Amino acid sequence: SFVGGKNATGTVWADDFLLTGRGGNWAGQDWNTGVGVPTGWYYWLPPNGGNDGLLSNGFENTVVTNEASHSGAYSLKFNMPAGRAAHDGFVGTKRFPLNSGNTTISEGDIMRVSVWIKASGLVPDSAAKYPGTWAVGITPLWFAKYGNNDGYNNVGPATDYTFTFPNVTSFDWTQYTEDIVVPAGVNATALETRLHIYSTFVGTVYFDDLTVQKVGTTTTVQGEGTNTPKVFDLSNNYPNPFNPSTTINYSVPTNGIVSLVVYNILGQQVRTLVNAPMNAGRYSIVWDGRGEAGSVLSSGVYLYRLQAGSMAIVKKMLLLK
Repeated sequence: SFVGGKNATGTVWADDFLLTGRGGNWAGQDWNTGVGVPTGWYYWLPPNGGNDGLLSNGFENTVVTNEASHSGAYSLKFNMPAGRAAHDGFVGTKRFPLNSGNTTISEGDIMRVSVWIKASGLVPDSAAKYPGTWAVGITPLWFAKYGNNDGYNNVGPATDYTFTFPNVTSFDWTQYTEDIVVPAGVNATALETRLHIYSTFVGTVYFDDLTVQKVGTTTTVQGEGTNTPKVFDLSNNYPNPFNPSTTINYSVPTNGIVSLVVYNILGQQVRTLVNAPMNAGRYSIVWDGRGEAGSVLSSGVYLYRLQAGSMAIVKKMLLLK
C-alpha cells in the first residue's frame, strides 16, 4: 500500500512500483493504466523484470498503442529490433477464476485461447531456422488461488504455445487459437494467459482481442473412438532432469505431417526425433540425449518443439551428466 502520514501535507505522485527480492533479484512490477497496461495486467520485461533505464533488449518498445487495433482503439505492441539481447518477455493477464457466475469449468475441459495478431518487419528465414526461440506465442498458467494476496502459486504444466507465422515479412490482422486442457490432479482454480515474445524474435507484432472460452471436454462422448485425442498436446518429458535418456509423450487430433525437434538454448536444432506423416493418435518417443551425428550432448537446458500444421508447442528439459 502507498499511504500518507496523518499529519502529511502537500501533493505526491507515485508510479511504476518495483518490488526487489533478496539479493537484489527482481520480484515483480506493476504498471497502471496511465503507463500503458490496463488494470489487472502485468509484465515481465528483461533484464530486471521492467525496462527502467535498461534499454538494450528491445522490450523498452513494449506499449499499449493506438497505432493499430483489431477492434476498439488500442492494442498491445512489441517492437523487437535486430541485434537485441536474447531474452523472453511477456505481458500477462490477471488470474481469472475457472468457475464464476453460470460457467463451470472442470479438470479435463478444453479451453480455447484466441488472440488476433498483426505483424511487420518479420524475418521468415530466421524464424524457420530457429522456430523454438524466434517465435511469438502464448503461455497459459494455472493457479491454485487467485486473490490479490495469495502469492505466486502456479500448479500443473507451464507450456509455451508458439504460433507459426506465414512465410512473409508482414501480415494483417489474423486470428490465432490454441486448445488447452485444464490439468487434472492439481486443483487449479484460476487461469492466467501470457502474451509471449521468445528470446530471439525480431519484428513488430500487435496483439488484440484475447479471449478464453470453454469448447468441450476430453471425456469421450457416444459415437467417438476412445483412442483419438481431442487436442494437440505435448506432455512434460520424464524423467526431468534426465541422464542418459528421457521419454516424451504427445498427441495429435488429426492426420498430417508431424515434427518433434530438439533445440539447444540458443535455438539451434540438435536432433530431429519425428518428421513424418502421422495418423491422429497418442504417441511416445525416447530421446537418448544425443545429437544428429550420434554424439552425446553436453549438460544443459534443451527445448523440444512439437508441430503439426499451424500448431506448435515448446517445452524445456534439463540434461544432467
